[in-house]
This record gives sequence, C-alpha cells and structure tokens, in this order.
Amino acid sequence: MTLTVEDGSGRPDADAFVTVAVCDAYHAARGRAAWAAATEEAREQAIRRATAYLSTAIGWKGRPRRPRKQALAWPRVWVTDGEGYSVATDRIPPEIAQATAEVALRELERPGAMTPDYTPNAREEAVQIGPISVRYAEGAQQAEGARPILLVVRDLAGGLMRRGVGHSAAGTATRA
Repeated sequence: MTLTVEDGSGRPDADAFVTVAVCDAYHAARGRAAWAAATEEAREQAIRRATAYLSTAIGWKGRPRRPRKQALAWPRVWVTDGEGYSVATDRIPPEIAQATAEVALRELERPGAMTPDYTPNAREEAVQIGPISVRYAEGAQQAEGARPILLVVRDLAGGLMRRGVGHSAAGTATRA
C-alpha cells in the first residue's frame, strides 16, 4: 500500500511525513545497510509507524495547521525553532523528516519498539537478594517511562518540542 505523504497542506488522509526515497537517501548517506536491505513494503510500514509515533507521543510547539482536520501533527502554525526562527507552515520541517527517518529505522529493525505495551501491575516495587535490597522510584510506574527515548530525535527536533509536555525527551533539567 503506497504511502500518503503529507504535502504541507494538512491532509486528512496522510499517513507519512516522508517518502521512502527520502529515508533511502538519509540512511544511504549514513551507511545504514539494514534500511536498504529491507523490502519497500517493510520500509513503508516502518515510516508509517515512525510518523504515528512522532505525531502522538511528542508535544510539539504551536498547533496543527488544520486543527481536527489534518491526520498528522505536522504541518503546524505558530512554531519557532530552538533559535527563535519561524518554521514554515506549509511543509514538513527538515528536522521532522530526519527524525522520521531515525525512528523508522528503529521500527524497521524492531516493529513496535517505539510503542511498547505497558502493564503497571507487572512491575516490581522492590527486590531483595540476601542483605541487598532495591526499592524502585515511584515515577518508574508511569507508562511514559516504558517508552524508549531516542536522543537523536531530541537532538534533531528538540527545538520544535514544547518543554515539559508530551514526551520526556522534551523535559527540562533544574538544579536544586
């Protein structure tokens, strides 16, 4: 099934931020043979999952260009990058395209890696082995803690993320 790539208009039927060709070029430039070795269908599926993850798991600055009408989180309006420059409202920013390629590679290698199942009651609260015991922090019980954090996504697109909202990769550090 062919990807329906967002063209910057806020399509209601889009399921991808980028084409397979964009990801092919991105990974080829980085020498990632696993991407090229996969079938086109597998690469398309990975791009769809990566796009869904980036659309739902991260709190982005601004708001969608066509609220409640567009299928994906991008394009957006009222967004400035990490340096304060306005982001175009009629296209997918290069940072999002690159982040999509990075997440797609992880999804190709391990489908569902970015959206693991989470069962809060399955977690150990404390473990004791002989005289040594460990008590796990309360915060570890939250579902967001089960989701992997790709630092490369934060490094590429962090300037477009809202701080302290959505994915923990967008959080802020404070000194006590």
